[in-house]
Amino acid sequence: MQKRVTSFDVARKAGVSRGVVSAVLNQTAGIRVSEETRAAVLQAIEELGYRVDVQARGMRLGRSQCFAAFGNMDNPLFLQMLQGFQKRCTQAGYHVLLYGTDQDEAARYELLEMFRERRIDGIVSKDATQYADEAWAQAIQENKVPYISVDGYAENEAVCSVLMDYKASMKIALDHIWQKTSSSPIYMEVYSGPAYSLNWGDRQRRLGYEEWMIEHGLNPTTINRMRNDREPNRSEWVSILREMELPAAVVCNWSYGARRIYEACHELHLRIGKDVYVMAADNTEQVNAYMIPPLSAVEVPYQHMGELAAQRLLQYVTADVSLADTSTIRVPCRLEIREY
Repeated sequence: MQKRVTSFDVARKAGVSRGVVSAVLNQTAGIRVSEETRAAVLQAIEELGYRVDVQARGMRLGRSQCFAAFGNMDNPLFLQMLQGFQKRCTQAGYHVLLYGTDQDEAARYELLEMFRERRIDGIVSKDATQYADEAWAQAIQENKVPYISVDGYAENEAVCSVLMDYKASMKIALDHIWQKTSSSPIYMEVYSGPAYSLNWGDRQRRLGYEEWMIEHGLNPTTINRMRNDREPNRSEWVSILREMELPAAVVCNWSYGARRIYEACHELHLRIGKDVYVMAADNTEQVNAYMIPPLSAVEVPYQHMGELAAQRLLQYVTADVSLADTSTIRVPCRLEIREY
């Protein structure tokens, strides 16, 4: 039978003391560990397959050793966030209770009861970027629940949020497309209907576009179209492309718009990367790498955002960070340069 890996084995492999391993795993308040040392310990844990005795530690610390992850299972962004969140929790000896929902907001409040019964130690949720429910924020504060919202509460400091800098992400995309083409970029803005409206993230993207264009002495040109998955009007997108001066540079707020531009280029026998250069400011549908040619994009690093959310929850639980500290955790975007 294979020998059980212990914290002593981890300490020996990482070249540190068992106390340092314990401090990394438990986020022990008052003990500071450098990022280099923390990384060495976490790498040793992963390589050795070390697993914390969660039940024993939970009894000793009076915790459940479990966090709840709340979100819509049909949303691929929630699943991306969950990957990073679960990875960090596993490293710290925490379980993750997956609490999927189909937009039933009442289900959130069931988690409060679980927290009161000490079945979970905290909650993370993947929210829409416009989400800022004051009643939920108040309930979290009244019950003193360690809680993080990924993408939500962008303009409400009552809740700790993990947010990407959407305005900066648009400027990074424009810098890249300008370097490639020197053509005045057109902004293709897709929105969810039926009425035209933008969430916080897309308002920031639009602002980033307009600021960048003015800084470069160019006139902003924005085209708005409603997203329609059931009956995409291909002729409409072909008409849009026909009116552009070639070679054209197009930046889309969503990968959905980039897909429609690709289809219109195919119908008009235009070459992507030559006649029309396209970029997207997200990868919501996880299709950018599989388009032909592959689509360069600024992508929201949801996996990393999930790791940071778990990190802050662990700090809340160990009192390394006060629950009163709801400062926003800001994450830089990731520029993915693909075929062209």
